[in-house]
Amino acid sequence: MDILSSLLSGKTAKQNDFKKVLWLLSVMKWLQRPRNAEEKDSKKETVYTVRIKYLLLILDKNPEWKNNFIETISGVLFKISSISQFSTVGLSNSSSFVQDFIYRLQEKVLPKTPLTEDLSTLVHEIFPHEDESEFIDFIEESVLIDLVNLFQNEIALHNRLTTDILSASYVLSVQVLSTVFSVQNELNDFSVKPENLPEFQIEGILRRHQETLDFNIPLSILSQIDLAEKNIDQLHESMKSRGVKIELVYMFENQKRKLRRLRILLSFLTPSASNAVVIRYFISNLVLDVYHQKSLRSFLTENLALLTERIVQANSHLGEHYVTFTWSEFRKMFRSAVGGGAITVLTVFIKTFTTKVHFTGFIKGFTDSLNYSGSFLIIQILGGTLATKQPSATAPYIASALTKSIVEARKSIVALLRTQFIAVLGNLSSVFPICFIISLLAFKSGHSILTDEEVMTTFFSTNILGPSALFAVFTGCLLFSASLIAGWFENWVITTRLSNRMMNSEFLHKRLGEKRTHSFANFVGDNSNSLAANISLGFLLGLLPQIIKFFGIPLEVRHITLATGSFATSLPQALELGVSAWDLVNSVAGILVIGLINISVSFSLAFLVASASSKVRFSSFMKLLKWGLYLIVTRPWLLLVPEKETVPAEPKNH
Repeated sequence: MDILSSLLSGKTAKQNDFKKVLWLLSVMKWLQRPRNAEEKDSKKETVYTVRIKYLLLILDKNPEWKNNFIETISGVLFKISSISQFSTVGLSNSSSFVQDFIYRLQEKVLPKTPLTEDLSTLVHEIFPHEDESEFIDFIEESVLIDLVNLFQNEIALHNRLTTDILSASYVLSVQVLSTVFSVQNELNDFSVKPENLPEFQIEGILRRHQETLDFNIPLSILSQIDLAEKNIDQLHESMKSRGVKIELVYMFENQKRKLRRLRILLSFLTPSASNAVVIRYFISNLVLDVYHQKSLRSFLTENLALLTERIVQANSHLGEHYVTFTWSEFRKMFRSAVGGGAITVLTVFIKTFTTKVHFTGFIKGFTDSLNYSGSFLIIQILGGTLATKQPSATAPYIASALTKSIVEARKSIVALLRTQFIAVLGNLSSVFPICFIISLLAFKSGHSILTDEEVMTTFFSTNILGPSALFAVFTGCLLFSASLIAGWFENWVITTRLSNRMMNSEFLHKRLGEKRTHSFANFVGDNSNSLAANISLGFLLGLLPQIIKFFGIPLEVRHITLATGSFATSLPQALELGVSAWDLVNSVAGILVIGLINISVSFSLAFLVASASSKVRFSSFMKLLKWGLYLIVTRPWLLLVPEKETVPAEPKNH
């Protein structure tokens, strides 16, 4: 006797609910088993159809097995059918994004609910992989009709399912209407009266049918669902310009899923399609919903995608200002970078002097954070540039260029490489000589800035053979993180209408006056991204290493401009102390590696996020970068001379 015959011949109809469910799981495992030698030639998508046909054939030949099959399946369905199961399984019952996130974490840890009481657990066990939903969609309609017809005489089951489906539909309609009111309240927009909302019409129709237990739902209700879905899509799209609120995105995504579930349930009660087709569609979507409900990754991706896109767009617009195409832009960028490097000199010496106070732990991290943040803000206000802040903004710009055309992208990548090079050159051409000269003069006058021990520690801190490369990777991650915080803050300023609130702040009016209050509010609104980037980067560079050290992890930051300034400060005394030429070469090489890693890590992380948001393949960027680097290697003058004509085509022999 084969496996299927063994399963079908059992007297499961008289057993308890748990054993019935285990039997059902065994039957499904038989349906889902790997294809044997005879089935290898058939398409994978047709396996369900072929095996269900065989199952029906066996049942027709064995009436006793057939009756047992029908009674067992009916018993399982009757036991598990409820208003709650139809209206909640695979859908979120949480009232907020955070609450749902905590619930999903909790479900990862807690034991599963009993198979006989929870449809979600049962579906997850019956369909062990999410892609099973695709195979369900390929089951032939005629085969499904034959399978469903086995239960045509199960009147009690039919009545139970129909009643529960109608009630679940009404419950969903109430939830959907409630969500619409919550969205209107969140947006402070009640321009559409309740009676004109499609959700209001849906709830009204289903309430009347629920009161009379009328199971014949008019087809017109489906057009109301179409309208409700369209309205949600429009509101979702509008957040790109008005700012993204995670709670609103969460509401919209939940609303879409509930409307889709409502549409499927109502399909059982409207004469739009055969029950077999509706059952196939219901099970397929139920599998997807259950897996989505259990997946943290899909939950975060779905709810954070729009915010990510908003942040990427903001950084992309900012990145346009960091790419030079003309001589005037080129000269302006170099002067700006020189200015940024000169201001960084002050940062280097302030850090040197605060180190002599011997602050430790949080106090040291906080003072360093204030130093860095203040320096970055001064650079911004005075129009300076730090080369390491560019990659996180220019990466989204390149991703955007790749979505337009390869010609535009090639032009942009060459301009980007040139701009990045000239920005680094500008920073270092001012910070190194100024720090070196000041330190040399102080040393010659007998007032050394650093002790001999501090000199050697600083000198070797950039040694290429030490951990400087690892620290540079860490710093690159911080540079990228600051851009995310900046994008989030800009979005927050928009969604909360912070500028408008500041303009109308009585507190600010009393202390600054009307004109200054308006100017300050406009400054914050117009520069929210840059302000947040500078302040957050300063605190990440200063405070985070101290927090990490508290846990015993000796991570430090290695920022190309700051590291160069510190190295230049230590160099006069280090040479006097007799460091070898080999050590000097290693430390200088370490600085170059730090710069390369800072920029490449920050750029790569930013591009990965931007490419995911704009659907650009990372491999496309790598091909573009390879082409750009080849062009720079063969024509190095392009790093210093902006192109007057269009970028040449890719060499054929490359």
